Amino acid sequence: MPKSIPEPIAGQPFRADDPLFTVIVTDYEPSVSREFFRRKMACLAAQTSKDFEVLVYHDGPKVQSYDEDLASTPMHPETRFIVTPERVGDWGHSARDLGIRAARGRWIIHTNADNVFYPNLIAVLKEMATDPRPWAFALPPRKYPWGLRKLSKWLDRRLDAKHALPRPFLSIEPQILVYGIIMQGLVAMKGTYTRVRDVAERQGIIFGGVPVKYGATDAMQLVMLRELWLAEGGWHNRAMDSDGLMYPEFARKYRVLPVPVVLGEHW
Repeated sequence: MPKSIPEPIAGQPFRADDPLFTVIVTDYEPSVSREFFRRKMACLAAQTSKDFEVLVYHDGPKVQSYDEDLASTPMHPETRFIVTPERVGDWGHSARDLGIRAARGRWIIHTNADNVFYPNLIAVLKEMATDPRPWAFALPPRKYPWGLRKLSKWLDRRLDAKHALPRPFLSIEPQILVYGIIMQGLVAMKGTYTRVRDVAERQGIIFGGVPVKYGATDAMQLVMLRELWLAEGGWHNRAMDSDGLMYPEFARKYRVLPVPVVLGEHW
């Protein structure tokens, strides 16, 4: 059973010198090889845009220090390591919550210690988040009870009305970014997929992340404003599949901007 987690603290106040992004890396030594972890830290150091900080959280005490782990590995200069005094064992969710509240970045990027970021990930997300040109968004149609939904469709047909259709609009303020990734080791099946870890080096499936829904959007793909994470109570769901449960709810409430580029890999 997961142990109780500490009472969460409020988020950090914004400052003029804050980075645009905070990358929260969840780590657990017995689960992630140190080779893969070094690969993770090296790909963060190799980002072409440096407008981010890195918070690395290890769930419970470490056998080997991070200094030993990363003795000859390049690192992004704005990197902090946090080793919690005891293991919680909730799939890294409590660590993600602590990271959201300690973050200084305007946007939060979640990632596991074995995921890969391509060198242009931060640069592309920054361009999308700060582009002054308006983006197109669409509000979903109004929801009606079953009987009224049939009536609204009938009225639409009779009156040539448009009130039950999605309503597009323009805005320069996206609230969620979703980028493409390769899910390494996934093998396609009829209508679904399965994981075969032995083929991860040479086979995978591209996840675009949109529509944001359970089983089709990975935790690392959804990048949301920190103020919205705090408004939602941080990473408040501790179920194993909590990203699949929370993310669709966020997408129904906030403006989602798809980033039509593959920017990383899930391992």
